[in-house]
Amino acid sequence: MRVMFSYYEYAKSINTQLHVIWVKTDYCNGHFLDYFEPVPNVHITSNIDSNTRIHYTGCSTHPDFQPNYSSLTLLPHMKGLIKNRMAILERNYISVHIRRTDHIELAKNANAYTNDIDFINFIDKFNHKNIYIATDNETTYAIFKHKYTSLIKFDYHKSVHTSVRHTSLDDAIVDIYMCVFSDDFMGSGWSSFTDLILNLRNHKESICTLGLIHPAID
Repeated sequence: MRVMFSYYEYAKSINTQLHVIWVKTDYCNGHFLDYFEPVPNVHITSNIDSNTRIHYTGCSTHPDFQPNYSSLTLLPHMKGLIKNRMAILERNYISVHIRRTDHIELAKNANAYTNDIDFINFIDKFNHKNIYIATDNETTYAIFKHKYTSLIKFDYHKSVHTSVRHTSLDDAIVDIYMCVFSDDFMGSGWSSFTDLILNLRNHKESICTLGLIHPAID
């Protein structure tokens, strides 16, 4: 999404449409429009025509344009999932994103790894406030669930068994917005998932179109 919304800013700057080829893979086994409303002047397709000229393929943002998510709007069924979880936590909770699995060595090599003690120290500052744990690792979730049993109200997501994913895209998106609308948040170093959450948290006023205006929800 960071690539798409970065190049969307570039496309707007030259007054043209953005065409996105969104192919389902084990890494991303869903389509953008399964979860989000269409974005104005963005055409998304899953088909690659041999004659199509592709200007960029990869996971980096445009060198001159940072992503702007003000046009990112959840579909009603996704809003419902998030609203239900927020209601259970009475819209009064903190959140953490704990990135593990294949990410650990990458973060350590970048000298940006966030360990469990860092998250525990963060959580303990809030004096028994409800906690939302977003993580891609069930073992990690179990550690925190055991330590903060009464403050973590949900069980781990239903596991998804693929070669590269451990949670569904639905759960990943719910995790994003639960973290965005928490009272306070701590993420993982060297994580684009955390970066997305921080971006949205820093621009909450521009995502009110989501219908998830905190603390009142539509």
